[in-house]
Amino acid sequence: MLAEAKRRCTEDSAMKLLKQKVEEAENKEQEFKEFVRMQENRRTKETEELKAKHAEERKKEAAERRKYEEKREGLLEAVISHKASLQLQMTTPRDDETKAASVILLGLSGSGKSSALNLILSRAGNQYSLNGSTHEPTHPTLSCEKKVVFAADRRLILVDTPELWDEDGVENLALVKDCLALALPGPHVFLLVLQVGRFTQGEHSMLGYMQKTFGREVAEHSIILFIHSDENQSKPQRVDDYVAEAHTTLQDLIRKCGSRFHGLNITNKRSALSYPQVRDLLLGINKLVASHGGRPFLMKRFSPQELQERNKVIAEKKEDMLEMNHLLRGE
Repeated sequence: MLAEAKRRCTEDSAMKLLKQKVEEAENKEQEFKEFVRMQENRRTKETEELKAKHAEERKKEAAERRKYEEKREGLLEAVISHKASLQLQMTTPRDDETKAASVILLGLSGSGKSSALNLILSRAGNQYSLNGSTHEPTHPTLSCEKKVVFAADRRLILVDTPELWDEDGVENLALVKDCLALALPGPHVFLLVLQVGRFTQGEHSMLGYMQKTFGREVAEHSIILFIHSDENQSKPQRVDDYVAEAHTTLQDLIRKCGSRFHGLNITNKRSALSYPQVRDLLLGINKLVASHGGRPFLMKRFSPQELQERNKVIAEKKEDMLEMNHLLRGE
């Protein structure tokens, strides 16, 4: 019995030792698996970080590439615009009566008339800037203002206006006379300025106001200019696409104006786009003027003598204002 007890004790000890060895082996295997998992996680993390780093580098490279491409496109458009200007100078008749053309800009307050006028002046005058827009921040227009530029062998008179009508469509007679006087010997073209993405009831009624003030035939001398000024859009919508998707009331307005419309981008981000846009607008103006034989819009309501007298009054007021400013600066 003693021997049997010793044998069993020896077997139990051996079994216990064996179990202990098995547990140690399992623990080591578990530790090894955990080590492998941690190594895999580390490599996965390093791989993801490397991918993110490469993606960021590619993003920066793409941004730099776009930047240089836009500069290159701007330079190319500037060259093309200048060549087109020279070509028009060579082909435009030199008769004095066909040289001058006057354009009156009309639209609601905030439509972008003044910004558009300044950009047209800079581009028409071949003032090229590849680092941003050349137009300066504009203030609300309170009176009619006249700007002159020589473009394509033509003296181009641009007349900026405040709103000529109130909310009920009642005209401001003094402003109407002023814009017509400043546009002498024209006007040849009425440029109706609208903002892309905004078409209010007031803008819908604008052509009716124009016809009531200037005459029914004003639509035959009108061009619609769509202004795009959204800095947030990476790529502005093409004006043709905008018109194609526009409400029927806007399409009807465009149709009444002979389906003549152009687009102009006045944002800093896309300033290079304005070179061909202004070139096309000037070509459109020249084409409309030529279609009427270079003759200005016949304004039956006021005589040329009356408008010329009005022009003299405006000039005298301007001289008085300049003299007053000079005296104030002298004090």
